[in-house]
Amino acid sequence: MTTITRASKAVLFSSLVGAIYSPSCLAKINYADNSGFSITNESESAAPIEAVYSHFVQRVDMWWPKDHTWWKGTLSIDEQAGGCFCEVKGAASAAHMQISYVVPNEKVVMTGGLGPLQEMGLTGALTWEFSALEESESENENTKREFSPKTKVTLTYHASGNIHFNGKRASSEDAANLVKVVDKVQAQQLDALTAFSDRQHNEMAKDNAKR
Repeated sequence: MTTITRASKAVLFSSLVGAIYSPSCLAKINYADNSGFSITNESESAAPIEAVYSHFVQRVDMWWPKDHTWWKGTLSIDEQAGGCFCEVKGAASAAHMQISYVVPNEKVVMTGGLGPLQEMGLTGALTWEFSALEESESENENTKREFSPKTKVTLTYHASGNIHFNGKRASSEDAANLVKVVDKVQAQQLDALTAFSDRQHNEMAKDNAKR
């Protein structure tokens, strides 16, 4: 029977209540056992890659789900190697992950353990990859297609360490069940980014149409 601490349960499982998933989001558990796991999620945005990346770094406090935080505090990403994906509320602060690799508009790697995984002693690499796509929108009078750039964001988390609950090592089945939850949580986080970028993109298009 799997049990976890009350605090960890609040952070990890409450985020799944009322979850809504985008049809464009693709999730895959590459492997999972009580010594670690690997999961991959993909989602697309109608916004160009520069906008999505800017939202990712500069507006994380606006799109990251607040029920995926410790205190619903203020979030920030210091966009450089050694920087922090941090949360602050009053005198309380937490390093969600540390930045280890940055290529703007292409790839960001963060290391560490998210949420309750930190207290379990798990650590890993959380990789955000941004790739440009093209989608045909319309044809003009000369039958030339006009293309609008889109963005695909791929989120991969490779984590290692003994998965345990209250100091007791989890069975492979219980570990796999936990990883399913982590996978769904990360799908929510990724969808939150692309949905935010879509809203910003649509608002900009409406403003431009009025001019």
